[in-house]
Amino acid sequence: MKKKTALGYHISGLAVGIAVGVLLWNLLLAGKIDALYKRNRYLETMVEDYRTKLEKLEQSQQETEQTLKDVVVEINVDDELEKIVLQQAVKQKYDVLLGKKTNQIDIDLVIEVVDNRLFRTDNYQYQLHVDRVALSSKLTLWITAIKQENNTQSLHY
Repeated sequence: MKKKTALGYHISGLAVGIAVGVLLWNLLLAGKIDALYKRNRYLETMVEDYRTKLEKLEQSQQETEQTLKDVVVEINVDDELEKIVLQQAVKQKYDVLLGKKTNQIDIDLVIEVVDNRLFRTDNYQYQLHVDRVALSSKLTLWITAIKQENNTQSLHY
């Protein structure tokens, strides 16, 4: 009888050990998968940005005047995925400017495109405020994003 009890304890201990091991292994893999997902999402947006820039620059003529070649968006959001989604959404608003002469771009209109607008991501809704703008061969925007309560206002994405 004692051998059966000891054998039962060993088998149950082995089963619990395997279950705990599998659980810990899944926790470790989940963190790595999440990091790889974020990295993949970032790289996908970068590829899309470069593809858009390349198309616009190929369409624009080679001129001596300075043309807009890049749009850089700096947003103060802590969550990397939310930041990537917002940056991509804002860059899409300015894709039509790529390849245009910088002296023909109206900075006031550039600011008005996203200033005080609501943008929705998968998880949250943000109101964007343009803090600073710099225009050279790159259009650089520094934006403050304020997380909004979810309500049914008109949304721009």
